[in-house]
Amino acid sequence: MYTLHFDGMLRASDNGWPKHFGLLGYGWLLQHNGMEVARGFGVFLRNCRAGSNAAEYLALIDGLDALADLQIDHEEVEIRGDAKCVIDQMTGAATVSSPLTRILYKRARRLSRRFTSLTWTWVPRRENRHADSLSRRSFLYLHYSSRLDVDGKLLKQPQPYKGGLIPLVDLRIHSPLVSVRSHVTNH
Repeated sequence: MYTLHFDGMLRASDNGWPKHFGLLGYGWLLQHNGMEVARGFGVFLRNCRAGSNAAEYLALIDGLDALADLQIDHEEVEIRGDAKCVIDQMTGAATVSSPLTRILYKRARRLSRRFTSLTWTWVPRRENRHADSLSRRSFLYLHYSSRLDVDGKLLKQPQPYKGGLIPLVDLRIHSPLVSVRSHVTNH
């Protein structure tokens, strides 16, 4: 069985940007029977009001994208996150009120429909340490962003994504899936 762990965090901007700007860091980890298959993390700049749930959804969306890239459409996948609100929204137990979160929720729902066997599990933060560490690590890569100068200032105002989000860092690492599958079937 595959397990997708996801986490996101909101960090206030301290780079002299306008007060409503902030950084949304995210991370996710995909495992197959406890063995890492892929991981990813990134940072978006928000130039509108956004909460930590937006960062959680960015992690979930990027993780679901990775599942699709790896063609894990018909496998059992457990999705684990420490954002109870996001898990409840994805299972239909809660509604979405924020306009930005609604945009991200709809994208995550659309992606999740591709998969035939998803289960959603809320876990305490202490059980989501790997995804949490990836979301924290994402901020360390900001100085590699081609959108920022050496002082962390935006070089130019790029066209934001829907909802006013501007991508700054996006890194995804896939382990060779063929060798993972052969290892799993041969042992």
